[in-house]
Amino acid sequence: MIVADWIWIIGRATIDAALMLLWGCFGYVALAATPPLRSAMTQHLAGISAGCIALLSFATLAILPAQIAEVTDSWRSAIDPETAISFLTLTSSGHAWICLAAGSLLLVSVRAMAPDRGAVQAILAGLMLSSLALTGHAAMNSGAARGWHAAIDIVHLLSAGAWLGGLVGFVLVMRANRRPGLRPEAIPALRRFSTLGHIAVALVLLSGGANTLLVVGHLPTDLRSAYQTKLLMKIGLVAIMALTAMINRYAFVPLLRRRSRWAERALSAGAVFELAVGAAVIALVAALGTEDPA
Repeated sequence: MIVADWIWIIGRATIDAALMLLWGCFGYVALAATPPLRSAMTQHLAGISAGCIALLSFATLAILPAQIAEVTDSWRSAIDPETAISFLTLTSSGHAWICLAAGSLLLVSVRAMAPDRGAVQAILAGLMLSSLALTGHAAMNSGAARGWHAAIDIVHLLSAGAWLGGLVGFVLVMRANRRPGLRPEAIPALRRFSTLGHIAVALVLLSGGANTLLVVGHLPTDLRSAYQTKLLMKIGLVAIMALTAMINRYAFVPLLRRRSRWAERALSAGAVFELAVGAAVIALVAALGTEDPA
């Protein structure tokens, strides 16, 4: 069903993006930023948190009827309580949806009662990202193979979220770096981001390569396959992101020591470019979920 597919793709992309922002941005700020720096970014972080949780909650509600309609090939089934209960209790996709719904409620509660607890929001988002592995291609396996594949999926999702979401935190710290009073706090945070970013990018590339071999069994070179074509596009976009990250780290970061305004603008522009490419990758990943790997 074409309409159900599109609702699923848009909803899944929205869920992925929201969770990655919460996990990566708030995780990076919690690990790398000092209390004065976090305090200076409170307004921006509050807006990101509210926006992500709202989008996440709406998308989670929207994909459930689309998933049921896709499975049963009928929109009428999507509003049938018995069918919905069977889907939620008997399928891995249903279990993953329950995790998303429960996590969304917890995030709303944390946001309402303790909006300054960004680390808690990051942990919840990380757990919810991990639950998405239940709906991936790992679910097609059984036994130990399913466990290993799911573990690799989880590493891939968490490292990708740390990379993309961390970039948003990086841009916020770069803005703080322009304020003389916060510069001593911002520079160490930027260095910590560099270290964490290296780890995240390496894990994305390694887990992505392993995932490709587990799903396709070889390099995705068959352009007659819609799945392999989209996967190849994803690999190309990730390569562009990795190259941009390397240029930022090794060409522009050293110039920050000279307080180069040009270097600051170049770093911010590079991070925004990575985020734009990352958004395209998220959309492709959501579309891959509807394709047969054959």
